[in-house]
Order: sequence, then C-alpha cells, then structure tokens
Amino acid sequence: MLRLTSVMRHRLSSAKSVLPGVIALGAFVACGELRSGNPAGDPNDPNAVLDGDGGGNPRSDDTPPPDGSAPPPVTGGDAAPSSACRPAVLDCLDPTADDVLEVPSEKTFQEALATAKANDVVQVRGLSIPSGYRIPPYVTLRGCAGAKLVGWVAFKGGAGTVEGFTVTPAGTVYAPETGSYVVRQNRFVGAPGGGQSEPGVSGSSIEAYISAQVNLVVEANVFEDRPLGVEGRTRYDTLTHQVALTVRNNTFRGVARPILLNEAGLVGVIDARIEHNTFYDFETAIDLFDVGRISKTSGNLFVKGTKAISGSPYEVHHSFAWEVTTPAGTPPNAGAFASGDPLLVDPANGDLRLRAGSPAIDAVPSGTPIPGDDLQGCPRPAGAAGSPPRADVGAYENQ
Repeated sequence: MLRLTSVMRHRLSSAKSVLPGVIALGAFVACGELRSGNPAGDPNDPNAVLDGDGGGNPRSDDTPPPDGSAPPPVTGGDAAPSSACRPAVLDCLDPTADDVLEVPSEKTFQEALATAKANDVVQVRGLSIPSGYRIPPYVTLRGCAGAKLVGWVAFKGGAGTVEGFTVTPAGTVYAPETGSYVVRQNRFVGAPGGGQSEPGVSGSSIEAYISAQVNLVVEANVFEDRPLGVEGRTRYDTLTHQVALTVRNNTFRGVARPILLNEAGLVGVIDARIEHNTFYDFETAIDLFDVGRISKTSGNLFVKGTKAISGSPYEVHHSFAWEVTTPAGTPPNAGAFASGDPLLVDPANGDLRLRAGSPAIDAVPSGTPIPGDDLQGCPRPAGAAGSPPRADVGAYENQ
C-alpha cells in the first residue's frame, strides 16, 4: 500500500493541474507518427522526421555518476531555500507501481513511449533524452536522479505533463497540438552569452492545414541564462489557431526575453495570464506582438532590466519594478507598477526569495485571485498573523 500511495498522490496532483484546463475542444486532428534515427524535423510539422540515436534510446554520455547525485536545486544557482515545502528536486516514484514505466531499468525510452497508456508515468532515471520524441496523450514524462532533456520533445495531443528535468540549452518542450498540457518543476539552463535561440517552452498553433487549440500551463520552473524562456505563437488566416497560456510561479534569471507572445494570422488568438513570476536581469520581460486580447498580468516582480512589459494591450496589477529602465514599454490598459527595493536574498547566485522587510511581502490585497501555492509548493497566501491573509509579489511566498 505504501508503494502505491506516492503514485496516487502524484496522479491526483497531475489531475488537478491538467483536468481543469481540458475544455470542450472537439475532436482534434491526429498527426502522423514520427520516426527516430533520421535528420531532425520541426516538432510543429506532423510529417517531420525526428532525430534520435537510430534506436530510440536516450544518450548516456551525460548520465550522472552512479552515486545518484542530482542536478542543482530548482531554485536556481547554488543557494537553495532552507525550508522548501516540497523537495527542490523531484524524487523518483516506485518503479514497481503498475502505472510507472521506468527508463532504463524496465524499458528503453522508445519502448516506454510506445507502450504507455493514459495516466501512465514514463519515468526517466538519470539519463539524457535527445531530440525527436513525442509524448503520448494523457501521459506524464517525469525526470528524476539527474535526468536531462538535451533536445526537443513534443506533446502528441489530448493532455500531458513534463516535470522534473534539467533542460539543457538545446532543449525545448513543445505543445503544438490541440490539448491541455502542464510543464512544471523543471530547470531550464543555458550558458551566459550562449547562442541557442529556441525557447524553453513553446505553446503554438502555427500549422497551415491543421487547427489547434492549445491550453498550456507553465508553473514552478526555473529558467536561467537563456535568450528566450516561454513563447506563445499563432499563424495563418484560416481554420482555428488558439493558445491559452498560463505562466505562474516561475523564476527567470539572466533570460533576455522571458516571455514572448506573437499572435499572427487573421484567426490567431492568444489568451494569456501571467502571474506571480520573478524576473531578474532581462531585456524585455514580457514581450507582446499583435496580441488582440488584453494580456492579464498580476503579482509579478521585475528586477534589473530594460523593459518589464511592452507591446500589445495588457493589464498590470500588484506588481513591482525595481532597477528597470522603462517598466511600461507601452502604457497598460489598467493598473500600474509599484516601485521599491524588493530585498532579494542573493540574486547574483540565484536566490530570488524575499528578505524580511521587503515591500513585496503581503503586497497583494486579500481576496485577489492568486495561485494556491508558490514555486516551492508552500501555501499562498501566508499573510501576517492576526490579519486577513495577503499574498507576496513574485514566485516565492514568505512563510
């Protein structure tokens, strides 16, 4: 019974994250199967050919040492919060559970994807996954014990989750087909001054002859030293091209463009909610191109950058900007930025928590819609004792 309990808890957590976002999307167009072992293709192209190692197995050259050492905590840098409410690095689930398919102890990665059923977890223990794999519908891809994504993976439709990986500079998680998806508790890393240009996470509907309604939640991730963090894109003038994007409880440090939304085409629709993220050292934190609907932003913390938000219409509520040259690149439709030193613990080394006395603590009024927890899984709001609960600005809630 104890073996199943952790898996059951994981299932309930996944269901809470994915199922509320599954709306009546209608029948989605199934894309053709892709092959491994050939030149890389575009994950948005259903007829593309994937690259792999020829046998559908992950590379092992980046496998962590046999002592099971894990990557740095998902809090970023070397400074881990001292009282996280959940493990900074996801534990491995019990591989003997019926709904857990473990790679490599039970199956190769290709075999696990081929046999996974709805509600299964494909657990990658300590291996590196190259480009060219699609995640079956309603399956969770979980990394543990130092697992990495060193290339791109894409959801095949329906619903799905990616969690627990270190995603290297060449890695991207794509959501290009109709469905509801969650990307959470991963660490997206780059190299300072590196040349990679692909986003860490992409939700897109950009195929000329295929309709897509993509519902994507990006939460509790750490993004570091990448040119681009999260993107939402649409294209073309016919059929249906919609992206509903929620970005919450993430940190972006040294990311030039943490969030980019680009709505192209006559029928393209991007509906975005961006809340309780912490942005540090950026060019334009939230970049909006031709987005018709008003993007909703709330509870975000912007520190040390050029522009906080710029472009298409947006609202800004309960958000701080500090040492930002031009907080509002274009004036908001509603709301304004507050200003004040947020007193981050050690931002240069990746600790973006709030120190005692920060004006960002308890700065979100009681009754404001907020996420139920923070990046660490700690309850939000914590609030001051004896007062109506108020939430903190940014990805971390001071407990």
